[in-house]
Amino acid sequence: MQHTIMPLQHLVSFGLNLVSRAFEFQADAFARKLGYADSLRGLIKLQEESLSAMNTNPWYSAYHYSHPPLVERLQALDKYTKKDE
Repeated sequence: MQHTIMPLQHLVSFGLNLVSRAFEFQADAFARKLGYADSLRGLIKLQEESLSAMNTNPWYSAYHYSHPPLVERLQALDKYTKKDE
């Protein structure tokens, strides 16, 4: 029984990570729309203090992380900003 559930658990976990990451990008875009884009840049300081990896493989981070890495979040913010200009 356990051998059949484990692959399903990995698929569900991956799906939930994708949904969580999408929500995080939406939250960043919403904050930027409200004028808090510069405040979101404070994430850089948090990243530096936590000493976590700045630029991970996109597939690795999509599978293992429920939140996108800082580099992806900042790129998405820049993309939203350029779209509005």
